[in-house]
This record gives sequence, C-alpha cells and structure tokens, in this order.
Amino acid sequence: MDNAKYIGRNGAVASALGVGNFRHTATRMTVSIGVAVLVVMATAVPTPASTVSPAVRLAASTACRGSTETTCALIMGTTTIPTPNDFYIDAIKNQYIAPTHPNQDIEYVAVTTPQEVWPLTGILRLAILGLQQLDPHLAEDKGLAWPDEPWWKLSGLFDLTFDQANRAGLADLETAMTKYGNDHLVIYGYGQSAVIANMEKQRLAEQYPGPDAPDIDFVVGGDFNLPNGGLFARFPGLYIPIVDLSFNGPAPTDTQFRTDVIIRQYDGVEDFPLYPLNLVADLNALLGAVYVGLYGADVSLAPDASKSPAIQSRDGDSTYYFFETQDLPLFGPLRTLGVPESLIDVVEPFFRVIVELGYDRSIPPWEPTPARLIPTLDPVKVATDLINAVGEGINNAAALLGAPASLRIPATPAIADPDDAVEQDVSAGTTLKRIIGDVNDGVAQGFSAVRSQLPAPPAVTQDDVAAGQRTTGRELAATRDQIHRTLGAVKSVLGNGRTIVRSAVNDNGSSAATATTGRKTPVRDAVKKTGGDIKKVVTKVSNSAKKALRDRKHGHDGTGVEGQ
Repeated sequence: MDNAKYIGRNGAVASALGVGNFRHTATRMTVSIGVAVLVVMATAVPTPASTVSPAVRLAASTACRGSTETTCALIMGTTTIPTPNDFYIDAIKNQYIAPTHPNQDIEYVAVTTPQEVWPLTGILRLAILGLQQLDPHLAEDKGLAWPDEPWWKLSGLFDLTFDQANRAGLADLETAMTKYGNDHLVIYGYGQSAVIANMEKQRLAEQYPGPDAPDIDFVVGGDFNLPNGGLFARFPGLYIPIVDLSFNGPAPTDTQFRTDVIIRQYDGVEDFPLYPLNLVADLNALLGAVYVGLYGADVSLAPDASKSPAIQSRDGDSTYYFFETQDLPLFGPLRTLGVPESLIDVVEPFFRVIVELGYDRSIPPWEPTPARLIPTLDPVKVATDLINAVGEGINNAAALLGAPASLRIPATPAIADPDDAVEQDVSAGTTLKRIIGDVNDGVAQGFSAVRSQLPAPPAVTQDDVAAGQRTTGRELAATRDQIHRTLGAVKSVLGNGRTIVRSAVNDNGSSAATATTGRKTPVRDAVKKTGGDIKKVVTKVSNSAKKALRDRKHGHDGTGVEGQ
C-alpha cells in the first residue's frame, strides 16, 4: 500500500485499517487476543511440512536488471512486516548496505517472508498500534499500514510459530536467491529475518566450505544470534515447546561469506545481559526490545562506514558496528507518558551503573558467551561508580532547582608521562640533598659553638684549687645552658628540614594532605634517618662535654696529672 511506512523490527498497523472507529477496533482486537489465549490452552498448532530446499543453486534465470555485473540486494522484513515497503528498503539502502558496499551497482529486491510469531504477533501488532497513538514519531514516518491480508489476522490466532515461520522464510529466501542469483548477492535481515539470514549463512558454509564459495554477503541487525549478546547465543540449545521457539545458538563467524553486523546497545534481542540475575538489566533489555528495536532506522552508518560513530571491531568474516544508546529503555514508559527528561536525569545515572553490572563489555562481540550466574566485580570500582552516579544525579537535581552543582570526588592524580616522574624524583632528590646540607651546616655550627664555649683546663696549683672549686659550679651551669641552646638550634634546623621536605613534595604535585600523612616515602625515610644520625652525633658531643666537665671537677688536667 502506498501509505505504508517503516517502523523497525516489529512494524504495525496504522492509518489504512479501514475498519471504523479505533476504540471499537481495539476492543475487538482485545477480545480476539483473549480467545487466542484460550485456544492455546486447548489445542496445539499443527506444524506444516518444511519447504526448505536441500541446497541453494544459483544458476539464475533472471539477474537484477538482466546484468550479471549488478549486485542484487535481497531485503527481508521483520516480525509483523512480511513484505518490506519502499520506505523500509530506502532506509536499509542508504543507512547500511550502501555504506558497507560502496561504489557498487546494486539493485534492491523485496523478499516476502511470513514474519509471524504465534501467539505473540497479535499482541505485538496491538501494542504497536497503541504506541502509534502515543508517539507521533512512529505514526508520521515510521508506521506501517496493515498488509494486504484480512483484518482478523491482526489477532495472531492463525499465525505460524516462530520456528515454522523461520523455516518457511528460509525457503522463500532461497527461492529469491535462485531467481535473482548472479554470484553477486547481498542478503539483509533484521530481527526475525536476521535469524533466517544466519540460518542461510550456516547452510551456505556447509555447502561451500572451500574458496570456491559464491560471492554472497550478509548485513544483519537486531541479531538474535550475535555471539556475545544475542538472546539465542546467551541460552544456546534452549527450546520452548508451547510456542515452538528454538534458541539456535551463535551465528558462525569463520565462513567464506562477509557479514556486517549492526548492534544497538540495550536492544534486548542482541544486547541481552550476560548475568540474568540482574533483574534491573533484564527489565531494561526487555523494554529495549521495544524502545530501541522499534526505532531500527534511528542509527546510520556514514557513507564511509569506517568513519561511522559506531564502535567498530572485526573478527573472521564479520565486522561489527556497535551503537551506544544514550537513554536507558528502562525509563522509556515515563518518556512516553511525557515525564520531563530533567527529572529522569536525576535517577538515570545511578540505574545505568546497576544495568551495566549485568554486562561484561570487555568481551568482544564475536566471542560466543552463554549466560553466567555471578559476576566478578571490583568492589572499589563499583563503589566509586555508584558514588559518582549519585553525585551526577545530585548535580542534575541541583541544576533542576537552579542551585549550583556540587563538587565531584576528584580522581587520584596519575603521572601520564614517565619522564615527568623521573624529573619529579630528581627534583625531590636535589631538594633532599640541600636539606641534608643545611642540617649538616647547622650541626657543624653547633659543634663549633660547643667547642668555643668549653674553657681550656688551667694549670692546677694548690692556691687555685679552692677558687676552681668555687667557679666550677657557675661555669658548669653556663656550659650546660650553651649546650641546650645548641641542641635547640639543631632541632630547629631539623624542623626546618621537615618543612622543606613537605614543601618540596607539595611543589612536585602532591596535596598538603598527602604530604603530611604517615605513608612511607623515600624523602621522608631519608630525612628521618638523617635526623636520627644527627641526634646520635649531638648526644656524643654532649657526652664529651659532660665528661670534660667531670674531669675538670675532679682535678684532671690535659696532661693526665692529677691535682691535689
């Protein structure tokens, strides 16, 4: 239909229903869904015989534009979009295929596949219809009119199961490959059709294991089979019998077929948490399947794909383009209801940290990574991230109230250049040498003062004994006072040395609080050792002075002759 619009992985009905009043129609759809649930309890959906061909044969009868030099791009839809419309194809062409296949003459062909998931398709169609009423962005340019099918099919009651639809879709794809195959093919799939594309890639890898493989490329998005992050790769081998849903594991990455993978952060089908016990991350991923997956065309590769804003990586046959998501899908319902972004910004930083604890972003996307139970966390990093997130939320709240933002906890400064560290060490060493020199000079001056104040022992006579005894007490007191003054001067020098050390450390980039802590450093240890050596020398000088005074008091002269 001409007014059909693309809305992403889950497409929906829009303005072309032609069944009367929306409210009345929605009521009838709700009743249909209820009936579908009752039928699930009582019956089983029959499984049609698989129509998948045993092997793909590319002996084409009709090449794109009748030329074997033209690359043919086969575009599949996604769940609820069996046949891509012009808007869908133009979006895929301009945003993904042309950037990854530059300078190629490409003809784009829509491939019709079932794209059904019994019994959920009806619920998805109804949900998308409701979102279109709430979000004009979907209704204006990304809605999809109801396909050329009876309106009662909206309930999903008569849809194929996921596995049935994928088998039928694989057969439809291979039919198109046979029709348009000219040894230059690009196959595009998104969401459910990405599963079909990966199934075909696996079949081709088995059919053409050697270098003689045909020239077939794949471009996928919303990839259930992404080795690290895809929902089917997180739980490989899981099967849900009631809805006939198989988790068929990670996509192969070691084939002869080039693959470009578009990944969007927090899209629940391709970025599912590694640690499912993180329920906040699980809920965020579930909502991401709607609030990120619905807007599949909101990200785009640059005309030169290598210069795209996405995080790029490559391994084997695959190139990965990871687009970060700025807003948590967890708060998507609040945004839909019109809650101001400034209010959400108060709590979102904290919850983003919690959500990211459910992932391990160090694992590359091509490494098959099943779900795990308990993450290995760094408590210090987690605490720091949470504190900073709370601080960011407080700042956002302060900005909302018009108050000045609070200060963040500063990170520990690090020396970026090793040469700077060497220069700092040399500077500190030079300063320490100057300090030790000043201390030694002070000690030498103290020794000189002690020597100058110590009187030479006079010649001892019988007449001088009495006078010497009278003056000994006074001279001893004066000498002791001089010794105390000298020791005070030395202590003052030592104190100045410590002050200079702290100043030198501060000048070399440390804070005052850091310089005065009890933490051991080379400078502090050297000064401490020097102070201990100086105290020993001073003590020795003091003991020598006291010994001289005692000798004088007992009448010993410099020649060793005892007085009377």
